[in-house]
Amino acid sequence: MRGRERETIASIEAAESQDLRDGSENLGPIQKPKSLTQIAYETIKGGILSGKLAVGKGYSELGLAREMGISRTPIREAPLKLEAENFVVFHPRKGVSINYFSNKDIEDLFELRQVIEETVMSKIMGKLSKDDIVFIRSIVNEQEKCIKNRRYDEKLFLELDKKFHLSMIELGRNKFTVQTYKNIRDYITITGRTKKERVKEVFREHEAIIEALSQNNIKKAKQAIRRHLSNSKLSVLEYEKSKVPSSSPGR
Repeated sequence: MRGRERETIASIEAAESQDLRDGSENLGPIQKPKSLTQIAYETIKGGILSGKLAVGKGYSELGLAREMGISRTPIREAPLKLEAENFVVFHPRKGVSINYFSNKDIEDLFELRQVIEETVMSKIMGKLSKDDIVFIRSIVNEQEKCIKNRRYDEKLFLELDKKFHLSMIELGRNKFTVQTYKNIRDYITITGRTKKERVKEVFREHEAIIEALSQNNIKKAKQAIRRHLSNSKLSVLEYEKSKVPSSSPGR
């Protein structure tokens, strides 16, 4: 074989080898499967946030294990993290009772929300682009569609509510404020459940907020956010009155 032919073949083999290496790099590392404890934690927390696990009600380890089709060991471990996050009260060798929010808890939560959201309102006022306004308004429009749908989807409405408030906070471009709000967001979701009649009021209040933002009217915007949070707090307090917490697992 001539020298030039050998060089050509070697060049082709090197290119093929490089292609193989490049292709394998696109696969990425294999994701480790979640532990049963993590799955149990996420399932129980999801049940709390969705309302499937009732606030104040007790659930035994055995009952939860049977529902999830797993052993009792992960069920014993998962509530420890949930208790640290104030979602449950853990009863050793028995189970958990889903934590509930006292009037003081609700007052404190909405006080923090008002501080965060009014501060952000002042920061973003006059700095939002037309695209920002259009985006926030599109969320409110989606809420309107959700309300008008004959099969009202509470989960979707709450997700849109989260998106509406979080989008404005993210526009403030303060990562610590964003993280703080995200940390309390699950509590907001739990306390966000109110009577269905309230959702139409929420929609109108959101409309008032976006209208003030589009007009660059800081006074009007702060009044709108205060009114919205005040009405939401009163609605939550009224809703919580119907819940009678029990002190121990009963399932």
